[in-house]
Amino acid sequence: RFRAASDRIHARLAPWRERLDAERQANLATRETLCEQLETLLDQPAEEADPDALREIRDRARDQWRRAAPVPRDQAEAIGRRFGRIRHALQALIDQRAQSVAETKRDLIDQVRALLSQSMPAARRAEAVKALQQRWRDLGRAPRGEEQALWREFRDLCDQVFASREAERDDRVRQARERQETMQALIERMDAWHPASSDDEAVLAAAIAEAATLEPLPGGRRTEGMRRRWSGIVRARRERLERLAVVEEVERWRAVQPLLTDHLEADAERLAGGETREVALPEGLNLSDDMRSAHARRNAARQAPAADEEMEEQLARVRVHLSLLAVGSVSHRDDPLRLAIQVERLNESLSRELSGAEEVHGVLRELLATGPIAPALWNREVGELDRMLERLTRLPPP
Repeated sequence: RFRAASDRIHARLAPWRERLDAERQANLATRETLCEQLETLLDQPAEEADPDALREIRDRARDQWRRAAPVPRDQAEAIGRRFGRIRHALQALIDQRAQSVAETKRDLIDQVRALLSQSMPAARRAEAVKALQQRWRDLGRAPRGEEQALWREFRDLCDQVFASREAERDDRVRQARERQETMQALIERMDAWHPASSDDEAVLAAAIAEAATLEPLPGGRRTEGMRRRWSGIVRARRERLERLAVVEEVERWRAVQPLLTDHLEADAERLAGGETREVALPEGLNLSDDMRSAHARRNAARQAPAADEEMEEQLARVRVHLSLLAVGSVSHRDDPLRLAIQVERLNESLSRELSGAEEVHGVLRELLATGPIAPALWNREVGELDRMLERLTRLPPP
């Protein structure tokens, strides 16, 4: 009866035993597959295998091994020894790769230290260090005992690089502010300065050169306002220097008046039927070469006087040209001359733009060379000529 009962119990447990045997066989198959995968990995490891990835594979394999239990008792020891050898080999590979990572990280530390000793802009050094930091992150971890020490050394060196960049940036900001304050002082100085003669152009040129050395100024509304004010001051001082040069040219012309008076007297004598007299240069009169040439042309023109209409047109041309330079009014009858002179000025400016003083000098030179002039014609024009010259000597308020 006992045996019959026992047989009935064993018969009822047979399906459970079959399921347990099948589960053990499945677990064995899982462990064998896991071993095969790890052996394939160990047989052909990647040259740049990340030790962190290998550590993750190791930990997952260990968890998977534990879950694939139990296995058939008669095969448990053999598969266990096989997995133990694989774990040992995998750990050796991890240690080897971790040691390689440690060596690479030491090299990165040496590179950062070399960058600190090199002479280069701090911003460029910081960019190079950022690339090394990215390389550090991509490498994975060194052996546990070395990773923290290596990281502290690397981080301290990187902090020095970034600190030098910040110091350089602060220094640039400080220097920019100093340049801004220097520029402000220059603006105030030039605003209070008013040239007294055209020779003062060197002072303006030196100030412009000094302003150029202060660039670049820091951006912002203050700098924009300073630039606008500086441009206005430079423009005003240039205009005043040009007017001073014109005034000095007119003053030099007034020194030529005795010579012009002599020429007018000789012209009157020649036109009245008298002898042709050559006017000599007064003692002590210092004339430029082109004015000497104009003086000689005046003497030569007296040899063969031009027609009254031609002389009247030449003198009118001088008057209209002076009127244009002095921004005076021109009568309607002189419109053709005004247009002709404006076209000539435009054409001459294509090759080289003359200054106001140079243009006034050229007109006065032609006035000296124009002749012989009849007294009546001169008396009719001289008043307007004097008014134009007087207007040219007026300076704008400082």
